[in-house]
Amino acid sequence: MSAYSRRTFLKVAAATGIAVACSPAAQPSATPSSGAPSQAKGLTGTITVSYPDELGVKPKYVDQAAKTVQSNNSGATVKVDLQKISDDLYYPKLLLALQSGTDVPDVFHFGGDSIGELADAGYIEPLDNYVNAWADWKQYPDSIKKGATYKGKVWAIPYGMDTRWLYFRRDDLQKAGLAADWTPTKLDDVVAAATAVKSKVTNVLPYALYAGQAASDGARDHAFVPLVWAYGGDVVTSDGKWIGNSAAIRKALAYYQKVYGQGLSPKEILTTTKPWTAMRAKLGDGSLALLFEGGWVYGGWQSKDKSGTEKNVGYVLHPTETSGPSFTIGGLGTCWYITAKSKNKDLAWEFIKTWNNKDTVAKINIEDPHPVARSDSADVAEFKAQQYLVDSTKSLEKARFLPPDPNLSKITTAIQKATGRVANGDSSADDAAKQYSADLKQAIGADKVVEQ
Repeated sequence: MSAYSRRTFLKVAAATGIAVACSPAAQPSATPSSGAPSQAKGLTGTITVSYPDELGVKPKYVDQAAKTVQSNNSGATVKVDLQKISDDLYYPKLLLALQSGTDVPDVFHFGGDSIGELADAGYIEPLDNYVNAWADWKQYPDSIKKGATYKGKVWAIPYGMDTRWLYFRRDDLQKAGLAADWTPTKLDDVVAAATAVKSKVTNVLPYALYAGQAASDGARDHAFVPLVWAYGGDVVTSDGKWIGNSAAIRKALAYYQKVYGQGLSPKEILTTTKPWTAMRAKLGDGSLALLFEGGWVYGGWQSKDKSGTEKNVGYVLHPTETSGPSFTIGGLGTCWYITAKSKNKDLAWEFIKTWNNKDTVAKINIEDPHPVARSDSADVAEFKAQQYLVDSTKSLEKARFLPPDPNLSKITTAIQKATGRVANGDSSADDAAKQYSADLKQAIGADKVVEQ
């Protein structure tokens, strides 16, 4: 799996191949927290907190939370297992530990996309008894609580959320004769802008539309799913069945056919390793005009060229087919989990609760720009002073979330195949939709797929 975002999603089922019974939820012994760090006293024992970090943003906050827990509980020890590796290297190691039952951490840190798979495998502990006794839980909006819920239980605590924007280069669009404050109201406006760039601006790629296997989960979250929503459809029903063929899915694939058929999106997306790396860099330096991407990438552009980014990089929500309300696709980002095999779940929860205080959530998402999961963190003055962070957090009011389905990795593969077939010119939109339906049925079972 790629490092498409720092909140990487990986394939649990392929790596484990087993499921174990999930232990019952532990009863919390800590008193409810205020907005301050841990107030619990008298917890004892040892826990291990494991997490990967290549960027170096999290360690000081993890260490601070560990020290606070130990300071408040003289009989407690918090061991920190920092692994300076990427998520996609860390996760297989974690899964092997969870599967074997040896060297299992009590707390770990990984993407919220994996909740369904981890819960079904019995690797993580439901947190309902803890959050129900935690006063700060009221600071988490219902949409975020729902995103962390699977089969009626809460499984993880997020802190920095994922959002997505349609980024555009004001300088490139102006050269193409469009306004610097370009605001698309419908999907055709995006195609029209890309067409204008292609015909009038040299040495600038018009548009990057992720497709195919190389695009990893970007083909799902940053292209196919938003397009299906934009055309008024959905990819999954309210009762959890995946939609294999529908009018909206055919329209989404026809959009791919138009964009790639007219040469508006580069075919290198289909063939190069980690194509998002190049596409992000090109948008940042102005050699790509349009890109629907994660909210987290803005911070990278800003750190390299703050004034240039603020001047030339615009961002808007994803438009719909018929000028309906624009939207985004949200995500839980990276979350904290308690493992089902932990022998000290109360102390594990105390660490998670201590980390997820108002100020820490605000500060870490200022350093590594993301919308905040806690509503009160958005009121911290330093957070409010950064317009991009304010806008990103507000965008979640318009966000839709994919359910944490344990089959998501298999579904993603089917999406990659369908988008790749059309983008490559190997299939029409209608035929690709039919094959997508067949691929879904083969991957997850015909009983889990419907057509509309």
